[in-house]
Amino acid sequence: MEPIAFIDTEIEPKTGRIADIGGVSENGRTFHSSSVSDFISFLRESRFICGHNLLNHDMNYIQQAVQAAGIPSSRMIDTLHLSALLFPAKPYHKLIKDDKLQTEELNNPLNDAIKAKELFFDELVAFRNTSSALKLIFYTLLLDQKEFMAFFQYVGYVDLPVNPVEAIRREFRLRICDRVDLVPLVKQHPIELAYCLALIHSGHKTSITPPWIVKSFPAVQGIMYLLRGKPCYRGCGYCNEQLDSRKGLKRLFGYDVYRSYAGQPLQEDAVNAAIAGKSLLAVFPTGGGKSITFQVPALMSGESVRGLTVVISPLQSLMKDQVDNLEKQGITEAVTVNGLLDPIERAKSLERVENGSASILYIAPESLRSRTIERLLLGRNVVRFVIDEAHCFSSWGAGFSGRLLVYWRLH
Repeated sequence: MEPIAFIDTEIEPKTGRIADIGGVSENGRTFHSSSVSDFISFLRESRFICGHNLLNHDMNYIQQAVQAAGIPSSRMIDTLHLSALLFPAKPYHKLIKDDKLQTEELNNPLNDAIKAKELFFDELVAFRNTSSALKLIFYTLLLDQKEFMAFFQYVGYVDLPVNPVEAIRREFRLRICDRVDLVPLVKQHPIELAYCLALIHSGHKTSITPPWIVKSFPAVQGIMYLLRGKPCYRGCGYCNEQLDSRKGLKRLFGYDVYRSYAGQPLQEDAVNAAIAGKSLLAVFPTGGGKSITFQVPALMSGESVRGLTVVISPLQSLMKDQVDNLEKQGITEAVTVNGLLDPIERAKSLERVENGSASILYIAPESLRSRTIERLLLGRNVVRFVIDEAHCFSSWGAGFSGRLLVYWRLH
């Protein structure tokens, strides 16, 4: 095993000065001091440095010390980037600061360095348990990326890179669209592609991309849509099974066909337009089944791209009725946040949106002014906004005889 040091820093927020440094080696030797010179001496016995958010945080403050210790930048391992790749079903996207007695206290960097060490060896085990085919895909995509190259060096993983397009199509057959053009994704977005493939390979339908990845690698959402959310209409095995509106209706609601009006398949047309990523306006008579035209594509997006559909409705009782009706059919992926909820119910709804177990969120228009809702939506892959009962927003008023539904796609 190569000598490696796990480190963490505590930085004064106002001055940007190093307040404290913690470190632990693979053999248990520890360091806890604010002395940079002593820290350099501690590092000199190691060939690798590992930390949680090391590249984008700690290295901004300790780069000179690391260089003085003779450790090149190519040997920096970041557990934050590895966690989403190797634990996609339950990402370790942060270290839990459970050693603090009060929230205003500074973190204990030695304790956090020890936690980074534990996480790293968990990641090491996870990588060794990864299938050979997926390992080779990750290696081919990420070998030259600074966030991952040191990890491959440390574990001693060496192989001949394969043609990534052929390897991905072979390993992910029937799990991604056969017609998606992988070449530009491999060349321009290898990290984002790897994160998407890891999440898809997990097979856990409520797992989502951690919010920090959505913020740091925003292309990941569009790539997931290209892989699994955009029907190709060319006989593709994945799209024919997972993005077919009738199969989705049968799978989710148990119906064989959609309703027709005057011989026109308006429900099915609306659902197909939504699945195709189009924005649309739908007008249905009262009780005409407009809800199913956004619920089917919303639930399908939740399955395929871990997407969230936000339904904006002015009627709180209607929101509750729709969530209750879905639950009666065994569909639990919808929640509502409105003034009728008590604090516990509201917290549970917010938690389910945040952790990915909800793919439909019903909210009132005024909720869009909420900072809590804003932060919640920024942490999810919001694929569609729906304005339900849109006539209530218009100058026609509640006396309008029809029911309007407006929704648009974000990609």
